[in-house]
Amino acid sequence: MDQSILDWLLEEETPEVRLRTLKEYMKLPDDDEKVIECKKRLLESKTYERVLKKLRKDKPWDKFDAIMALAEWGLTRKDIGKDIDDEVFGLIERTGFKMLCGEPYLLRNLVKLGYDREDTVKNEIACVLSGIKEDGGFGCISTNKKANDPRKPHKSCARLTVEYLLLVAELHLLGYRTECESKLVQYFTKRNIFYRTDDMKTPMVDVMLSTFYPSDPIKVGAQNILYALRVLGCQLDSEAMQAGYKVLDQHRTENGRYILTGCKSVPAFKAGNVGEENKWVTLYACMAQQAPLRLSGKAE
Repeated sequence: MDQSILDWLLEEETPEVRLRTLKEYMKLPDDDEKVIECKKRLLESKTYERVLKKLRKDKPWDKFDAIMALAEWGLTRKDIGKDIDDEVFGLIERTGFKMLCGEPYLLRNLVKLGYDREDTVKNEIACVLSGIKEDGGFGCISTNKKANDPRKPHKSCARLTVEYLLLVAELHLLGYRTECESKLVQYFTKRNIFYRTDDMKTPMVDVMLSTFYPSDPIKVGAQNILYALRVLGCQLDSEAMQAGYKVLDQHRTENGRYILTGCKSVPAFKAGNVGEENKWVTLYACMAQQAPLRLSGKAE
C-alpha cells in the first residue's frame, strides 16, 4: 500500500476506519498505544453513539445492523461492555439466529466481536456448516416450494454461499479450521470467483462485480469476497484471484484508491458516498492483496 493511501486510512476523523486499519492491515495488538487511543476516540464519537442507539432498538434488524457495524469497525464485546451482551443474547433468544438469509452473516459478526467461545454460537456454527452441499456451496433456505421444492435437487445459492465464505474466513483468522473450508474455496475458484460455471462471462450475482458496502446479507461486494478468499489462503497469482483482482481494479482510481459503487438506502452505518473514493473499499482491497493474517492462536 502506498504511504499516502495508508495516511488517508489512518486519518483521525474516521476512527472506525483507523482502528480496523491499525488492527488488521498493520497488525498491531490491542495493547498498542495507537490502538488504545483510537478505540477511546471511537467509543467517544457520535458515530459510535448512533450505532449504540440502533443496537438498543426493539427491531431485530436494527440490532443486526448495529452488531455488523461494531464488528466491521474492529471492536469487540470486551471493548463495548455488558450492554452488548444483553442485546446479543436477547436477539439470539428471540430469533434463534434465524434472520431470513442473514444467519451466516450474523454468525460472522458475532465471531468477529468475540462470541466464538459461547456454546450457543459454537453449536449453531457447527450445525449450519454441516449443511454444505456437494458443489461446495449452501442451499436456498426459502420455504416456497415453487422456488425451493425439497423433493427436487437444487444448486447452491450463490448469495448465501458468499455469507458462509465470510463466516469461515473469520473463523480461520481466529485459528479455527473447518472441514468445509477447501470445498467452499473451490466453489469460488472454479468459477473465477464471480461467474457461472456454464458461462464464465456472466456473474452469478451482478452485485459481486461491484464494490457494494457496507455488506448486506444478500449483497456483498468484490472487495469483501476477495479478502475472504485471501484469508483462506488463495494465492495472489492464481488464475481465479487474478480474475477477481481484474474486476476489483475496474473500480480503482489512478491514485490507488477505490470507488464505492453501491450501498443500501439506509445502510448499517455511513461508510461514504456512492461514486466517490471510499476508505472502506480501499482498505478491503488492500487487505485482499496482502499476506494472509491470523489474529489469534485459537483452535477447535
